[in-house]
Amino acid sequence: MNNRRRSFSNLKCNAAKRACEKRKFREKVAECTKVKKVSKCAKVARDACDVQIPLSTLQTLRTLDTLYPTFFPLRTLGHFTDGLCLLLLVLYLGCTLPEGEIAQPIEILPSNRERHAPPIVGIRYIETIGRTGQGAGEFRTPLGLAIDEEGRIYIADAGNNRVQVIDDTGNYIIEFGSRGWQTGEFDHPTDIALSFQRRYRLYVADTGNNRVQYCNFVDLIFYPLSESADDVLLDRPEGIGIGRNGEVYVVDTGNHRWIEFNVAGVPVVARGSFGSGSEQLWNPTDLDVDAHGNVYIVDTGNHLIKKYDFSGNPIDVWGGEGDALGQLREPKCITLDEWNYLYVTDSGNRRIQVFTSDGRSITEFSAPALQEPAGIAVSKTGRVFVTDAEANDIKVFQVFRKKSEL
Repeated sequence: MNNRRRSFSNLKCNAAKRACEKRKFREKVAECTKVKKVSKCAKVARDACDVQIPLSTLQTLRTLDTLYPTFFPLRTLGHFTDGLCLLLLVLYLGCTLPEGEIAQPIEILPSNRERHAPPIVGIRYIETIGRTGQGAGEFRTPLGLAIDEEGRIYIADAGNNRVQVIDDTGNYIIEFGSRGWQTGEFDHPTDIALSFQRRYRLYVADTGNNRVQYCNFVDLIFYPLSESADDVLLDRPEGIGIGRNGEVYVVDTGNHRWIEFNVAGVPVVARGSFGSGSEQLWNPTDLDVDAHGNVYIVDTGNHLIKKYDFSGNPIDVWGGEGDALGQLREPKCITLDEWNYLYVTDSGNRRIQVFTSDGRSITEFSAPALQEPAGIAVSKTGRVFVTDAEANDIKVFQVFRKKSEL
């Protein structure tokens, strides 16, 4: 296994870490029930919590040893119930600050949503990664993409009916899927989303099969997002977004609407119908969700960006067909960076535009060889990755910001 595959395997290990810790804790509890002294049980609890137990707590437990010398091992059901309660008390007391340790004042910094976003002073083209083909690190009509916590890039390689994973320099790591209609197979996948809120999951808009599939990073087995109930039948879904609590948002392009699914895969909100009205959409293609639960929809047919609140009520709209700054022509995808700047691939104008969350135009950028910008993602370091569906590669840009003062 090379280093890149080993790196991806580490993500699977991280996903299983919590289950492993639970197993180790159960083993500690089992060991605790075998000892005869409560004070020794406290040591086991201390090891399980990986902290020191205050001296006063140990003295209390030694007193309990004197009062209840035959408390362990547990002999009766009544003893079992009492013993379990005491064990929980020991664990609680054991996982406290060591005696004599003085808690230092904690400086609470405001979150990103409360801090002033640093102005963007420039965005520069850096490089191009990938090329046309069917091999590793090659693409045919690359579309949506996403970046995980380790900086790996997941690309919907639509023309090759697969999802590719590469590092930020373009080195191939792994791929998922092939052409087909069974689970784990794709027909022209168009978008990718990653969820880390509740569990590690990869979501794929399997557009040609009119469905969304997901897998976790433990078994890598794909499942449909939802059962085929009449009210959630999808028609060419093209965009996916993840909410602040792990909700899944799907752009149901053929039905000119977007749908919110809760973490159990149950649809809870559906908005939109065909048209050009304030609550209508025309071939929407993508969306993103901010930290407040606001939803931003790319209304491609109407050349607009539409903003909805967390309840699905329309609250703002901007754009309009044209090539001036702030206008759009066949926009395709949208993403938010860590400062809530919105990046929109303005495909018909062969550029990317940046907006604030209230629709104020900030800047635009492009590259001489950029032909059909489609998917877009921004890394934590300010690198912008843009798939070029016509050139079959990924253009990379760097955002430069004015240093902010807290």
